[in-house]
Amino acid sequence: MTPNIDERLASLIRSLGQVVLPHLPPEASLAQEQVHLALGHLQILRAQIDSAPAFEAEEAAGAAGHARALADLGGPGAPALAATLADGATDHPRERVTALHDAIDHYIAAAWTDGDSAHRAAVTELVLAYEDVRVQKDRAWCAPFGFDRA
Repeated sequence: MTPNIDERLASLIRSLGQVVLPHLPPEASLAQEQVHLALGHLQILRAQIDSAPAFEAEEAAGAAGHARALADLGGPGAPALAATLADGATDHPRERVTALHDAIDHYIAAAWTDGDSAHRAAVTELVLAYEDVRVQKDRAWCAPFGFDRA
């Protein structure tokens, strides 16, 4: 029988927390810190694993919408950005987000290299609006873990 992902994560958490951590000497503070960090990440992964596909799909849709809005502004980087949007090389959300973010980065660089001040201002406005939405979604995604204590 192959253990499922949740069981495997739980096993790693037990191993690190009940076997490795207690046997680290007190002077190994960096190693203790790193084990605690690994435990925290494993616990977060375990808590988010069922929701991750929907979160990543939404993130890909958001990145595509942002790229489309930027491409619609025109400018020197618009054709390459539009080509990335049209490229169906991958439908895996994580890979799609990476490709779109890379294309957006190139678009922004082109706007600052070859665009005029009005175009740069419009790009800035769209980027800030997109990032505001993205930050709120990321904060909600991580809210159960208490990182964001405003």
